[in-house]
Amino acid sequence: MDYVELCFSMPQDKVDLVSTFLVAGGYDTFEICDLSDLVENAGAMFGDYIEDELLERQSAPPTIKFYMEKEERPKAEEILAYLSGVCARLGMEDVSGSIRLVENSDWDVRWKQYFYPFPVGEKLFIKPVWEEVPAEVIGTRQVIEIDPAAAFGSGTHATTRLCLESLERAVKPGARVLDMGCGSGILAIGAAKLGAGDLVAVDIDEAAVRTTRENLEKNGIDSRKAVLICGDVLADEAARTRMGGEFDVICANIVAQIIKDMSRVLYDALKEGGVLLASGILQSREEEVKEHLLRAGFSVREVFTSEEWVCMELTK
Repeated sequence: MDYVELCFSMPQDKVDLVSTFLVAGGYDTFEICDLSDLVENAGAMFGDYIEDELLERQSAPPTIKFYMEKEERPKAEEILAYLSGVCARLGMEDVSGSIRLVENSDWDVRWKQYFYPFPVGEKLFIKPVWEEVPAEVIGTRQVIEIDPAAAFGSGTHATTRLCLESLERAVKPGARVLDMGCGSGILAIGAAKLGAGDLVAVDIDEAAVRTTRENLEKNGIDSRKAVLICGDVLADEAARTRMGGEFDVICANIVAQIIKDMSRVLYDALKEGGVLLASGILQSREEEVKEHLLRAGFSVREVFTSEEWVCMELTK
């Protein structure tokens, strides 16, 4: 279904005032788009994953947006007139508004054209659930079926590929594996396909934990082998306790800052002689992350790079 978008931009210091007038006028189903605090709020933690395009747009003025069915265009024009009147009475300049018809192009599924089957390392093959396994792959590689849904992790990103390749070297039959920041669960599934025994997958996002559970089922992995935990292991002792015991292999494909913050938690969770795979790290941040991990007690075994990303193999 096509829909109508009303977009109204204004100086940042006027957003709260205009929003108050909208609610008072009975127009309370809008969203505010303001990228000015993008780096301040997310940059310290997730800045490595912020697209350059978004960084360039952070200086753009905030906008208030309404969405409605195309038959409701008269209502959109009514709201735009109301907004214009409010701004005129307040003596506001540098404001502008527009109404446009937006085609519904099924944005929730169009991304699938960019997720395709591909081999990883020597033993694994990643494929989306909606694709068939190529005949030449059957019996030659372990197939991981993934539906990322709302979680990060289709396997196409360099950090995930580096982790999966490292898992081939690290996982021995029956190994106990922790996937810290599991996303779609692709690393936990890869570990299981490579012969791991018990699996623990942790994420702070409920959607990620739910997606991981669904993907484990899609791959025929016995749920009794997997413990899924939704929680912040840095702040929640109960979540750390639920992880239980020590691990032969830990995957932490997260971001540089979080790996630094949880370096001691990861060290305590790893067995003597175990392997930590730390990924999601830009090359420009390799040394600072390495310093934190060495300080926690780890030894660096090898460092692998792909594109601008780093995966460290460390031991305890």
